[in-house]
Amino acid sequence: MKKISATALLHPPLRRIKASALSLALCVLGGMLAGGVRAAEATPSLPPIADFFRLPQSFGAALSPDGRHLALITSAPGKRTQLALIDMQDMAASKVLVGMEDSDIAALHWVNNKRIAFEVADVIETTGRPLSQGLWAIDRDGTNFKHLIDAQPTFHGFSSGRASRISHTAERLLPWTWRLLSTVNDGSDEVLIEQLNYDLQGELQSTTPARLDTRAGTRRSAVEDAPRHVRHWLFDAKGKPVAAVAIHENRFTQYLAGPEGKGWVRLAEGDRFNSEVPSFLAAGPNGELYLSGLPPEGGRDTEVLLRQDPKKPDAAAQVLLAIKGYDFRGDLVFDDKTGQLLGAHYESEARDSVWFEPAMKAVQTAVDAKLSSTINRLICTDCLGGRQVLVASSSDRQPLYYSLYDREAKTLKLLFASRPWIKAPEMAPRSPARIQARDGLSLPLMLTRPLEPAAAAAGAKPAPRPTVLLIHGGPYVRGLHWDWNAEAQFLASRGYLVIEPDFRGSEGYGTRHFRAGWKQWGLAMQDDIADTAQWAVQQGLADPQRICLAGASYGGYATMMGLIKNPELFKCGVNWVGVSDIKLMYTASRSDISQLSRRYYLPTLVGDPVRDSERLDQTSPLKQAARLKQPLLMAYGAEDWRVPIKHGEAMRDALAPHNKQVEWVVYPEEGHGWRMLETHQDFWGRVDRFLQAQLKAPAAP
Repeated sequence: MKKISATALLHPPLRRIKASALSLALCVLGGMLAGGVRAAEATPSLPPIADFFRLPQSFGAALSPDGRHLALITSAPGKRTQLALIDMQDMAASKVLVGMEDSDIAALHWVNNKRIAFEVADVIETTGRPLSQGLWAIDRDGTNFKHLIDAQPTFHGFSSGRASRISHTAERLLPWTWRLLSTVNDGSDEVLIEQLNYDLQGELQSTTPARLDTRAGTRRSAVEDAPRHVRHWLFDAKGKPVAAVAIHENRFTQYLAGPEGKGWVRLAEGDRFNSEVPSFLAAGPNGELYLSGLPPEGGRDTEVLLRQDPKKPDAAAQVLLAIKGYDFRGDLVFDDKTGQLLGAHYESEARDSVWFEPAMKAVQTAVDAKLSSTINRLICTDCLGGRQVLVASSSDRQPLYYSLYDREAKTLKLLFASRPWIKAPEMAPRSPARIQARDGLSLPLMLTRPLEPAAAAAGAKPAPRPTVLLIHGGPYVRGLHWDWNAEAQFLASRGYLVIEPDFRGSEGYGTRHFRAGWKQWGLAMQDDIADTAQWAVQQGLADPQRICLAGASYGGYATMMGLIKNPELFKCGVNWVGVSDIKLMYTASRSDISQLSRRYYLPTLVGDPVRDSERLDQTSPLKQAARLKQPLLMAYGAEDWRVPIKHGEAMRDALAPHNKQVEWVVYPEEGHGWRMLETHQDFWGRVDRFLQAQLKAPAAP
C-alpha cells in the first residue's frame, strides 16, 4: 500500500456554513415546481440528458416526532443543497433553515421536536454517494448552531479509507472516525454515534458506540463491557443496547445484552459468508427481537420476517411476514408513543407495505384509492393518534413526490415533487418478468419498453427493438427495483428496449439463487445474461442483430466478458469503471478492498487466486482480450479506489493491437461512478452517439 503522509491527508479549512431565515412558504415550493414543468414543456424533441441525471429538487424528507414539521433537503440548478423546514399547520411559516456556501446538506435526522442533526457533504449536483464532511445540529428556529463531528480526510478528492493520526483542535470536534449511528426517541438532545476503530494497516477492527449531546457537544458511553470485535450494534427506540454482532476473520458472533443491561450473553455464531443464522433488524419496547432469516420450521428458501422473545430462548421464532419468491428486505414501522409494531415496508416485485394495525390498514386503503397509479408509502410518527400522515408516492414512470393525507377530512394535498421536470406520461413503462435459465433456475428481469409512436396501429405487435442489456454492479446485491430509473429511462427515451437481469448471485431471491452465483464470474452468471438475450429474441422483443451490453463495475466486467464469450449475440458494449482482471482485485495496492475481503470474501464468492488460478484467467477479460472484436466504449474515473483505473488502462492496452473500435475516456476527478452533472452529460452523450452508430436505433417518438 502506498504510504500517504499525515500532511497530505490534512483536511482543508473548515467551511463556513450559515443559518438562514429565508422564507420558504409552500407556495414558493409550488412556484419552483411549476417553473420546472414549464422548462420541460419548452424543451423540444428528446428530453435533455441533464433531466435524467441532475440532483432531485427535493429529497430526504422527514417528519418531526410530533408530526408538526417536515424537514427536507432542497436544491436548485447551480446552487448548493439547503435544509428547509415546512410547518404543516402554517405553510407561510416555512423557511430555509441552513444554506451552504461551498458544501451541501446530504442527510438530516430529527433529534427531538426542536432540534435537527444533519450531515454535510460535497454532493456537487450528482446522484452519487456524497463525501462525508461531518455532523452538525441546529434548532428548528435557526438557533444553537453547532459543529459536532469533523470532516473525513480526503486524498485527491476521495476518502483514503485509512486511519490517520490528525489532531483536531478547532471547536473540540470529534474526529472523522466518529459517525452518526441513529437517533433516540427519548426527548433528549442526544443521538447515538459510533467510533470506527482501525488497526495500523487501516483495517476496521471494531466500533465503539456512545451518546452525543448535540447541544453541548459532550459524549458518554452507550455500552458497558462491550465484547471484542463488535461491528454492528442494535439499540431500542430509547437508546438502550439490546444486541451486538462481532466479526473476526471469517466468523461472526451474535450477543444479547445481559439482564438489566449488565454483561453480554452469546446467542449464536457461524461462518460470516455461509450461515443461516437470522440477522437482527430491530428491538421492540419489551425486549422482543425482530429478525430476518429462514423460518425455523424449514421448507422455504427465502428469508422471512421473524419475532423472537429473548425471555423464551427455547421457543421457536414467530413468522410475521413471508413473501413468495423473495427474501424479506424492508423497514419496520413502530408507533413512537406506544412502541407498537404497526407494519412493515418491504419489496417483492415492487415496493409495498403490510399493516398489522387495522387503523393503518384503513389509511393505506383510503390513500391508495386516491392515488391508484403509484405505490404509496405512509410516513408517520404518532401513527395512531396523529391527524395527518405524510405520503411518499412513486412508480416506474413517476419519480418520488410527497402528499399530506388528513385522516379526519379524508383529503389529500400535494406538497412537492422530487423531480418536477419529469413528465410521467412521457416516461417508459417498466415491467418485471421471470424466465428460466438453461439449468432451470428462475431469473428475474425488468423490461423498460420505449413508448410506441402515436401513429402505430392499434393492437399491432411492435417490431423487435434495438436492445440494451443493462447489467448491475455488485454483483451480490439486488439490481431490480420497480422505480423510476434514470439510466433505463434515458436509454428508453432514445428508442432502446432495456432489459435488466438479476442473474444468479443477486440477493433478495432466496438462498439458492444467491449461492448459485458463487465462483461463477464469466461462467453461469454470464450464461444467465446470454439466456436473457436469447429469450428476448425468441419473444420478438429484441432485434437479434442489434443487442448491446452495458454496465458499471461488475456490470462492466460482464459487458466485456459477454462480448468475448458470446460474440454471436452481442454487437457492442459500454463498460464504465468495470473490473478487467479478477486477480487484480487481490493485488492492486491502490484499492479500498480490505485485506479481510481479500482473505475470505473474494475467495468464497469469486474464487481463490491460487487454487482457482486457471479458471480466473479463463474468465478474465484482460487475459482474453484478443477475443474481443466488437466496438467497445470504456470510461473510468482517475480517482476510483474500488476498481482502480489500472483495470481500464491495462484492458485498453491489451485491446489496442486487436481492436481498433475502442473509445476510451477518463474523468480526472471522478471515482467509482459519476458524481458531477457535467460528467453525466458527457458520458451519456457519448453513450447516445455510440449506440446510434452501432445499433442505428430509430428516432424515439
